[in-house]
Order: sequence, then structure tokens, then C-alpha cells
Amino acid sequence: MRTALPRPATLRSFLAVLCIAGVLTAAGCATRAAELGPGGESRDASAVTAPGADSGIALSEAAPARSQVPSTREDVVNATVSLVADDPIAAADRAQDLAEQRGGRVDSRTDSPSVDDGPASASLTLRVPAAEVDAALDEFGTIGRVTAVGVDRTDVTDQVIDVDARIAALDATVTRLRDLLATASSTADLLAAETALADRQGELDSLRGQQQSLRERIDLAAVSVQITETDTASRGGIGGAFADGWDALLRSLTAVGLFLVAAVPWVVLVAVLVGLVIGVSRLRRRRRARRS
Repeated sequence: MRTALPRPATLRSFLAVLCIAGVLTAAGCATRAAELGPGGESRDASAVTAPGADSGIALSEAAPARSQVPSTREDVVNATVSLVADDPIAAADRAQDLAEQRGGRVDSRTDSPSVDDGPASASLTLRVPAAEVDAALDEFGTIGRVTAVGVDRTDVTDQVIDVDARIAALDATVTRLRDLLATASSTADLLAAETALADRQGELDSLRGQQQSLRERIDLAAVSVQITETDTASRGGIGGAFADGWDALLRSLTAVGLFLVAAVPWVVLVAVLVGLVIGVSRLRRRRRARRS
């Protein structure tokens, strides 16, 4: 009995099917290898094992989508202004009012009055809406003489995109974990879901805090203002000479007043001692007069 050999056409079709299957298998292996790391681990390090992990169920966080670019550039604006004014403290009050009128605030302020003939000064850190920072810097010229102005704009668009995308991914993961928590069928699944949910919720809250801080820095520009007192040597003229003489008179009167105040206790002590000496002398004279 002879064995029937396959026909040539059938053999060619069979070989073609094998070649196609081999190509598809190789493509699938290559795709799987690209998804795995060097040690055969998944490149998605944020995969979260959900309840029922023993059965092969896994919850993976979506990768942050960074393809969406905002229509406008996001900048953090920092500005510095140096002013010279006759009364730095009053000038600082006006600078504070200027910021508050524009919807800003004062983060910090330090006033240094004139002491021991030293010039007075004031320093402030203001928060002004970023859209109005240029107009605010122009208005500082009405407070005193501007000696220096600097503006620095830092592009934080990538940071905004990254934080927003990570928040969206974590928010979706938290939602899925809550759904799995509601359908947990065993105590082990329930504990695993609660642990994963607590971790992801903490990360989400931290990212939302970063997002709020970043948004505040973008919306409100930081303006550092340094105000120093006008140098008396630069006044000049009759007005300057009169101001210098008046200041010298005030300093002299102040010194005399301080000396008198400091001398009062000594004057009282000397007066008491003199009164005692006079009283003792009179008493001795009377005794002598009676003996004689």
C-alpha cells in the first residue's frame, strides 16, 4: 500500500501559511519585549495590584498624557524694585496700598527707622497679579525715585502639563480602586484595595497641593521692594542747608534733654547730701551756743 503524497499546490499553500504565522509570532514577541524592562518586568512601574491579584487581576495607572500643549505660555514672574524716598516708612505704606488696590497682598515687610544718625529703610515682598505687574512697576515711580528695576520671567509650561497629567492619571486610578473596594469579595482583597487607595490618595493630595502652589505663583507675581532714605548730602542749596541746620538743632536739643533726664537722679542725690550736711552743721552750732 502506497502513501499518498501531498500535491505541489497544497504543499505551497501550507508553507505560505506557516511563513505568515511565523511572522506574526515574531512581531508579537517583539512587541512584548518592548513593553518589558531589562529584567522582564513591565515598564509601567505604576501598576497597582488590585483585589483578586491572585487571579491575575491588575490595575495599571494610565500614563500621563503630555501631548496636550496649553494655548498660552505659563510664566512665573519675579520683579525687584529699588527706591529712594525722603520717608521710607511712609513710602512703604504707599507701596502696600498700591499692591492691595490691584488685588494683591503683602507677604512680608520690614521697617528700619533712623537710629543713631543712620538712614531709615524699608523692605517689602509684595504679590501683584501677573497681568498687572508692568503697570504696578510704573506706579512705583510715584512713591519715590526709582534707582533700579528688574523683571525675571520663568517658563513653567512643562511643569503645569506634567502636574495636570499626573493628577488626571491618579484621579482615574483612585476612582477604579474605589470601585474595586466596593466589590471586594474577601478580606484580603479589601485590605489590598484599602492600602493601594490610601497610597494613591496621598500622592493625589500632594500633587494637588503642588498644583495649587504653582498656580498661585503663576497668577501672582512676586515683587521685592527696597526703599532707602534720601541722602542728606545730595539735597544742596538753601533748602538743603536749612534742613541740615534744623536736623543739627533737633539732635542738639535731643542730646540736652537726654542729659537732663539722666542727671535728675544725681541732682536729687546731691541735694539730699547737701541738706544733710547743712542740717548737721546747724545742729552743732546750736549745741556750741548753748554750752557757751
